[in-house]
Amino acid sequence: MSIRDRYILFALIAFGLVVKLLWLDVNELAHDEPFTVYWSQRPLPELWAMLRTENNPPLYFLLIKAWSAIVPFEAAWLRVPSALFSALTVWPLFLLARRMGGPLVAVIASLLFTLNNYHYGFAHEVRAYSLFALLVVSGMWLLWRAKDHPERANRTMLALAVINVGMVYTHFFGWLAIGLQLVVVLLLSEFRPVRRRFLIGLLITAVCSTPYALIFLGRLSQSVTHGTWLEAPVPEELYNMIWRWSNAPVLAVAFLAIIAVGLFRSRAVSLEIRFALLWTFLPLFGMFLVSFVVPIFLDRYLVYAAPGFALLVALSIGGLHVPMRASNALVAIVMVGMAFTFTPWKDSGRHPSRVVAQVNKWASVDHTFHVVPRWYWLNYLAAEDLDQLKEDQTPLITYATEAIEAFTMDPTGPTIVVDASGSTRPADAAWYRSLRDAYPAVDSLEADHRVWVYRFHR
Repeated sequence: MSIRDRYILFALIAFGLVVKLLWLDVNELAHDEPFTVYWSQRPLPELWAMLRTENNPPLYFLLIKAWSAIVPFEAAWLRVPSALFSALTVWPLFLLARRMGGPLVAVIASLLFTLNNYHYGFAHEVRAYSLFALLVVSGMWLLWRAKDHPERANRTMLALAVINVGMVYTHFFGWLAIGLQLVVVLLLSEFRPVRRRFLIGLLITAVCSTPYALIFLGRLSQSVTHGTWLEAPVPEELYNMIWRWSNAPVLAVAFLAIIAVGLFRSRAVSLEIRFALLWTFLPLFGMFLVSFVVPIFLDRYLVYAAPGFALLVALSIGGLHVPMRASNALVAIVMVGMAFTFTPWKDSGRHPSRVVAQVNKWASVDHTFHVVPRWYWLNYLAAEDLDQLKEDQTPLITYATEAIEAFTMDPTGPTIVVDASGSTRPADAAWYRSLRDAYPAVDSLEADHRVWVYRFHR
């Protein structure tokens, strides 16, 4: 790589890091973030016990455990690792795109990734998704590098095996990313020289994953047998994913048009285009179809396919074979469009602190308080006082909805319930009917998005 390209890469990483370190505290810790923070603070035996019953491998929890021990215990600081991982993802993406299409394609792909609201959201979450994306892109770069340099394939494939071990210990869908690599190696004939070495690396990954294999297989069996919390998607969700990867509907349509024209011009014969097509659309359509049996189609679960879309758009622009002036104009329009639709300062819409404030407003000396479903307890506690997540809250987070009925036998003071189930018909819930029968009056308020606070009183 030339010195000029090195400077460009450094500038892109620095730009991404600066952008993703901004507004780290614009959103409250919410949704799954308090879960990560809480369990990262628990003693290791308790963390291992939790991991045996949840769809969460241990690597990111251990990273946050180590990180939180050396920085202030604040939301912004806890999000710094995710921001750093997201910014570093540009490194392997640039190298891969440059090898495929040259410096301009590398810059386009890098900026499409950096200026994307979808990826920016993961950079600001205390969750494993930005680390997962970094490892996925690094793995795809190593795979391509092994093809280009078969004389160094042994060392490269060993590095890929290490990356893949990190992936499966970061997110269970790391196995889907490895499956994607396997399809690329087997389906694209240009990768034939590295197939044997890749399979050896895959065996190494499987052996290193053995300590967690029983847990993974148990969680997989549970999902297949009993289903997931998701529902089967509708066809519109395919377009919605492209929309998320493009920032705005008009850009989504434009990018799809650019890809279509690029495919027509190249007749999809180039290895680079075929590689990017598999990376983007195999997970997108594959997970969509699988979801009619086991629902797994969710925006964050497709984070490993999204960098492939940025690469595919960049390669398609580079492969249009139009005059330089027209090509530069198109690149400028695309980048301006991404920049104007990029909203890193935007609020996520989740405000558990408003729920806490409403509960405090309605609370009285003799009131009874409940939170349903139980996972929202950690959101509530984090909003009330983040330091509470350092304490053992097991009695609260294992608190069952049915326990509410025990307080309705002889009600005295008011009962306050925080309902974060998202249900539009609370009257269908057993706890609501039980409390409504016991109290003559009920007040309700949507304190946060799809989070209701109820006060049952006399």
